[in-house]
This record gives sequence, C-alpha cells and structure tokens, in this order.
Amino acid sequence: MLKYAGANQPLIQQEIKALLAPYEFIIFRAGRWSVQVFIDWFFPLGLDKANNEQLNAALTTLALMQRCKFDQQLLSQLHDLVGSPNDNSANRTSTLSAKAETRSEGQLSDFQIALIEKMRLLIKEELHHFEQVFSIMHQFNIHYQNLTAGSYAKGLISQVRHYEPQALADKLIVGAYIEARSCERFAMLAPLLPEAIGQFYISLLRSEARHYQDYLSLANMIIDEQELQQRVNNIGQQEAQLISQQDKVFRFHSGIPVS
Repeated sequence: MLKYAGANQPLIQQEIKALLAPYEFIIFRAGRWSVQVFIDWFFPLGLDKANNEQLNAALTTLALMQRCKFDQQLLSQLHDLVGSPNDNSANRTSTLSAKAETRSEGQLSDFQIALIEKMRLLIKEELHHFEQVFSIMHQFNIHYQNLTAGSYAKGLISQVRHYEPQALADKLIVGAYIEARSCERFAMLAPLLPEAIGQFYISLLRSEARHYQDYLSLANMIIDEQELQQRVNNIGQQEAQLISQQDKVFRFHSGIPVS
C-alpha cells in the first residue's frame, strides 16, 4: 500500500527499498546463498565501485543473516568481504527516517500520513515475524524454499474496482480480509501444535487482529461508513467462496484441499 501513498515521494520510496533489500535477498535467492550471489545482488558493478547505500544494505543483510543463524562458514566469508556489521550501519535502514517523514509531511494529506505511518509499523512487525519464523525453521532443520502463491489473494484482488480512491479502499479491505482470515487459521492451528509454536501462533494472531483493524480504519478515511460496509460485504462474498471451494494448491489461506 505504501507505493500508492509515496508514489510521488522519491525519498520515501528510496528508504522503503533499503528497508526491504535484506529480506528480498534472503527470499529471492533462497537455496542459492553464496559469496558470489551476495556480490551480484548488492554490488552489481563490482566491489571497487560500491557506494555507501550498497554497503549499508549488505551490512544490514549480514546482520540479519547472523540473527537467522545462517551457515557459519558463509557468514565468515561475507565478514571478510564487507567487514562486520555494527549497530549504526545495521539499523540505519531499519525504519523510514524521521527526516524523510518531516520533509514529506507538508506535501501529504492526512490520509497519506496515516497510511504511511501504519504501513511503516506493519512492515517492521511483519519483517520481525519473518525473522522469528526463520529462526524456528532453523531449530527444526527446515530449509527455506520459495513456494508458488495460492489463488486466495488473487481471487480477492479481482474484486478491486479500477478507479481511485475506490480502488485503494478496496485493496485495504482485501488486506483486512487476509489478516482476519489469518487470525482464524492461527486460532484453529495453535491448540494442535507443540506448546512453544502454539504460543507463537497466538502472538501472531494478536498482531494480525491489529492489522486488519488498521486496514479498515484507513479505508474508512477515504470512503464513508455506508460504502465501506457495502464493499466489506461484497468482497466478503468472494472471500467466503474462495475458502469454501476445493483448492488444488494447499496454502495457509487456501480453500478445501483436494485429496
């Protein structure tokens, strides 16, 4: 959602890109992590032509890889390559800077300011969840791999109108449904899992509950209460169909698995 609010705010877009860069490397290069892949990702023109932004992104990624307990030999090789990450460099791109927000505030509407702030906090929380899940996978010796997406989100997005601001309102409602359905799934799964993981799922449930409420409150800032309720009902009909129909791809938000 941030890309819509910050489309004409290049400074904000630049910092969002820096925030996501380490996670994109881990996700999009899953199973292929190596020194050369690291260099190609962060220093496409070579180490001798690296700028401060690229070095900061590499150091932030290295700090994340340490927290996620990547292979020690690989970490040592990357340390030799770019040096040891320190708190200042590792945290430099961890949030949208106050400076960027101050510069842009005068040019943004109340809705855009609220959208950016709520999405900034949501991004931080979701990326923290990613780290927690990655750590749990490491404990259970589960290797990370990319999975194809199910049809759930795509099916909801098909209900989005094609004109603004209604399109953005619909996307926020779709986001709310995804988060709310996550709550239901976490609540159903938690009692069936080992206690530690079940408690972790309960903590995720609480977070998702806040998120779906944030999405709806943002949508209500750009459409009135009556239209909001109508769109929640309309999109809800599609959502109900998606989770109750048979689904060939088994995912967290999929429908009834085809046996």
